[in-house]
Order: sequence, then C-alpha cells, then structure tokens
Amino acid sequence: FLLANDSFLLKENYKTATTGKSYDMPEVTVEDDIVGKAVVRAKYISLPNLCVLIVVERLDDPETVKKRRQEARRKLEDIMDRSLDTMLNPPMEGQTKEDSMESQVLRNVLAFGDISDADILISDQESLITAADIGTLIQNLSQAKDDFIEQFLITYRYFITPKSLLNKLILKYVSSKGDERGRETRERLTKVFRAWIKDHYYDFDVDPELLTSLNNFVHEHALHLKKLLEKQNSLSFPVGMEFGMGMKNQRSNSRILNLFKRKSTLTCFDATLVAHQLTLLSFQRFKNIKPLELHSQSWSKEKKNLTSPNVVALVNHFNSISNLFACEILSQQNLKKRVEALKHVINIGWAAFGYRDYETTFNVVLSLGMLPICRLTETWNALSSTSRQQWDQMLQFCDHKDNYKMYRSHLRKQVNMMPYMGLFLKDLTNIDENDTITSIGAVNFFKMRKVAQVIKTMQRAQQSIFNFQRNLKIVSYISFEVPLCDENELWEMSLQCEKENSAERNSQSKRLVDILSPTPLVTTSSNPIFGMTSPKSPLGKSSSTQY
Repeated sequence: FLLANDSFLLKENYKTATTGKSYDMPEVTVEDDIVGKAVVRAKYISLPNLCVLIVVERLDDPETVKKRRQEARRKLEDIMDRSLDTMLNPPMEGQTKEDSMESQVLRNVLAFGDISDADILISDQESLITAADIGTLIQNLSQAKDDFIEQFLITYRYFITPKSLLNKLILKYVSSKGDERGRETRERLTKVFRAWIKDHYYDFDVDPELLTSLNNFVHEHALHLKKLLEKQNSLSFPVGMEFGMGMKNQRSNSRILNLFKRKSTLTCFDATLVAHQLTLLSFQRFKNIKPLELHSQSWSKEKKNLTSPNVVALVNHFNSISNLFACEILSQQNLKKRVEALKHVINIGWAAFGYRDYETTFNVVLSLGMLPICRLTETWNALSSTSRQQWDQMLQFCDHKDNYKMYRSHLRKQVNMMPYMGLFLKDLTNIDENDTITSIGAVNFFKMRKVAQVIKTMQRAQQSIFNFQRNLKIVSYISFEVPLCDENELWEMSLQCEKENSAERNSQSKRLVDILSPTPLVTTSSNPIFGMTSPKSPLGKSSSTQY
C-alpha cells in the first residue's frame, strides 16, 4: 500500500534512473489510514519492475501501530491471494496476465515483502540464523544450504501456514524475470520446491486445496517438477492412516477371577518371537508418524486423534503392552508361575534390547517398575541370577539420570533401531516451553533448529528395517485375548499375589522408584497405565512413570 501512495517519493527520479543502480530517497514524513504517522526512509533499485526497500519509523503509540499493522497484514495477504489467482488462472476476456491490475499489485507487493518495522536477522558466531522475521527467513530459504531448507520445511508450521508459504514461494518464482539473476532465483526456488515435494509431501496429502494450488503452479510455470509431483501423488497415502491395536477393554465383575483362571499365557510363546512381534507392531506405527504430528505438543491436545493419529496410536499401543505385561505377572497367584512370568517378560525385553528395539526395552523396564509389580518382594527374590543380571543391565540403560545419558549415547551411534518414542516427546515438550516468536517479533529459529534436530533423529530411525516374520497366533494373543485392567484392578491383583506388610519398604522397591521417576510426560491414553497412583502405596508415595 505504501508503493501505491508514494509517488511523491519517486517523482521524476524513477524516469531518469539507471537500471540496476541503487538510489537513496530523502527522509519523508507520511500519514496513512493504516500506517498512521511515520517517517519513511526509502531506497529503490531501478529494475524492469521497481524494487523498493522501505524503513519505517512509527510516530504513533505502540498499541495503535500494532492494530494498524495487523490490519495491514490482513490486507496484504488478501492482495497476495488475489494476485496468485490472477497468475495461475486464465485472465478475463480482453485482458492479459501481464496487464491485469492484480498482477501489477503482485509485483509491488514482492518489492517489499512482509510488512514489518524493519528486517530482522540475528545470527550466532557460526553464522547460523537464530532469529529472523518471516520475510527474511523466506529470503534466506531461496539462498540457503540444504540443512537450512530441511529445518525450515520441518518447522515452518510453527509460524506460517502452508497456504501462505506456498503463495509466497510461488509469487517469488513467477515474478522472477528471464535475466541471469531471475534464472538463479528460479533455480534456487526449484530446489526448495523439490525438497518440499520429495521429503514433505504429507503437507499436500492432508490439504487438497494446497495440492490443487501446487498442481496449478507446476503445470503453468514449472513443468520440470511435473514428474516428481506425479510420482509423489502415486505414492501418497493419508497421514491419518493408523493400525489399531485391537486390544479390547472388556468389563465384567468377574474379570480378575477370569484372568487368574486362564490356561493360555504369554509364557506359552518363545520370548524372542514375542519380542519380534512387539517390534513389528510398534515400528509399524512409528514409521507412519509425520513431523506435522509433533508440532506444538499436538499429541496432547483435545483434537489429538485428528492432528497426531499415529503418535496417539503408538502411545496407546505402548500403554496396552505395559498393561499386558502387568496382567501376565499379576494373574499368576502361584509363586513359581509368577516368577516364570516375570522372567519371561524380562527375557522379552532382553531379546529386544539385543537387536536395538529400545521402545520394547523401555516398555519392559517401565512396566516392571510399576508399584503393583515392584512391590512383589518374594517374586523378585526368587529370580535367577541370570535374569537378575539382565534386568539390572536394562535398568541401568534406561536410567533417566543425566538426561538418559547412556540411552542417548546409543541413540547417536546406532543406525538400525526402534527408538523410545517417549523421549522424543519429552524433548519436544521441553523445547516447546521457549517462545516461537521473540519479544521483537522475530521467529525464534534457534528453537526451530532444535525441534528439527529431534525430528530428523526420529526420521533417520524410521528408515530402519526389521525383517521378522509376522506370527499371527502371537499377534492375536497380545491383541485380543488379554483384557485391559485399570490401576485399581492391578493393585487388587497385586495384593492377592502378596499381602501388604511392613517389610515392603525394601531396597528393591526404593531403587526402582528412584530410577523410574523422571519428569512426567503427558499420556494420550484415556486410561493411562503409566502415571498411576496406587490407592494403598506401601512406600508412602506412588511410583509415577508415563510415556
């Protein structure tokens, strides 16, 4: 809007300007319905389409400026949307795209980009951007290296919508001229489009309108991207696709009694084979998680089933398996059989630990760390030395001290693995405590870079391969044959196995509570196993662990 009203700045200078030369304009005080009273210091570069950089010093009070600036942004977005339609859709009869009014407005808008008091760019000692306004980030996007493009495309939803980003990129692309500088701009933007289509196509999977805009742009202005787009179209599937656990939460008054009377238990199956099936079930859900499911703790929000379906599926699966382990042990009233069940669960965790399924390893450790299990003194004391050593090694590996130092050291070294998703969610939750937009109105890109690092680590693990054969008999058992128990039922079953007594304040229980009580994470399960509070805790406090 400034360009539409600044003829008093340009006057005759533009007519006599030398193409490509930069001109400083005198400082002028202006007053506008949107801008308010302001001092304008302008610089323009004479090109086939005038490019003007404007620095504005507002003279009105901050609140008035803020309201006017918000209104200006809304008007600018409207202009950009209408301009994009003009560029991508056929012009009206008797009118060409070049001479349409909105096409001219488009080029004026591109001249100064986003409305802001000034361009903001803050970098660290390594010249990495730590904070910048959106316009500057997008400008750097078309000039940056691959790592910056990747970080931006993983995290941009924190500060701009996919539609706005696509509009801005298309507008920059179609406004570039056919000279050498324009060709370089288009080549750099093509690199950004390729990365977006190839590695982040899920953005278009979930937004048909966005995909339509991309298709129109490619067919009108970027046919060299057509094959890549068609390939991704053929490979795409809905982000919301998930594979339900199928575990039934059957309710009946005699449910606990029926559990005690079961003849078929998890010990009927080889521990390594069970571990293989748990890995396949977990990894199937894990590899479907998309970065957009991990933004702004969406997995813990009210609409989590829509925004983070695959994260929710994995968390619910984790809690269901934890419940399965607990029920398998606590349903054995006979001490010998209960020890055998405990040993079997440890063997499952140990097998998974051996081939780097850390999700199942953590699941076993956290499940056996639940108070209804760790209070079973007689059961734990009857474990063999081999099982005890395996348990101690897994316990040490999953220790939360020093921010999971031992586990993280393995996470950095290993390639083919199933990581513990709970720690990714914990890291993202901690990072998200920092503001996305700084006090000066810039995007906190240091935060974006940290978010991208976590998600990239997850994406590398999603490329892992586990060539285990599916065992339908085991999958059917762990999915359907054992009902879920709530925390009160687990506690009641625990008391039926071993009566409560003062001797329960033993070193084993205290050690488990100390090791398995990191900063709690939110769970998406409607009936969480982790985070349970025992109604009659012998330790005087509950053992609280959550996914």
